[in-house]
Amino acid sequence: MKNELFKYLDAILKLQQQLIEVLVGNIKIAEYDDWLDNTDVKLLLKISDRTLYRLRSSGQLPAKKVGGKWYYPRKYVNSMINDAASANT
Repeated sequence: MKNELFKYLDAILKLQQQLIEVLVGNIKIAEYDDWLDNTDVKLLLKISDRTLYRLRSSGQLPAKKVGGKWYYPRKYVNSMINDAASANT
């Protein structure tokens, strides 16, 4: 029981240290700098809700759910725009 408690406390201390480093600016909080929400992505790609859902579900467009809302890395959305433009050329 004590060993488990010490493991949890150690994990909490490590997380606190990482949070301090993020706040101080030593490390980035995410692997991507810029995120877009559903509305932004639909406007940029000119797609429907259903199409966005399909892209997300199939893994073609990586996404993270935060607080009940989906966010998408801008670099992947831009890549999809560039791929579509190349296909039309």
